[in-house]
Amino acid sequence: MDPTEFRTADGRPDERLATDGAGSGSGDEGGGTLVALASRDGVLVAADTRVSDGTVVTGERARKLEKVHPTAAMGSADGPGSVRSIVQVVRSAADHYENERGRPMTMPALGNAASAEIRSESDAGAFVLGGVDDDGPQVFHLHPDGGVFEEDHVAIGSGREAAAGVLEAEATDSLAIADARRVAARALESSAERDARTGFGVHVAEITASGVDLEELDSTDELR
Repeated sequence: MDPTEFRTADGRPDERLATDGAGSGSGDEGGGTLVALASRDGVLVAADTRVSDGTVVTGERARKLEKVHPTAAMGSADGPGSVRSIVQVVRSAADHYENERGRPMTMPALGNAASAEIRSESDAGAFVLGGVDDDGPQVFHLHPDGGVFEEDHVAIGSGREAAAGVLEAEATDSLAIADARRVAARALESSAERDARTGFGVHVAEITASGVDLEELDSTDELR
């Protein structure tokens, strides 16, 4: 694809590299980048807020991650509609479990419940689940085929290759959550510089044993 084919909503060419969106679901809607990393005191999940349809940017305020559990959040670079529908089912399952048993689901159990729902959706892409339970901070990469893989850090979406390079170089589970924010900011910046489907606005979930703090930021600078 010629990079100049990728245009912003007002019709201006975007000269950054336009990728095919692999890893972002089977359709063209969505794109962008989501990263997650475990730190010594929690999990940081962050996603850009740009959404596109094919080669046209259709919005800059899409929410790609949500709280699904008292101490967990999940998200995807899929289109917002797909993210919302899957998140609603997973949140409902987590609430039902807690109401029935009087305690929250563990992160592995939540990952399995989320994976089952993702697998049932034929056009769902990869998701990420991050959370904290009695075993500490955990990050799971949820594949469309039902695979559930625990990772120290992960990047998904059309800008994942650039973000993954930063995470591989800088992310460790000994980081404080404040340092994890800075690493996530650099990872998303790297993606936005190289991938036309990744924007500079950010949604972030900072997850500790105390709960999930969701923020909407205008730029990665505010994530530092």
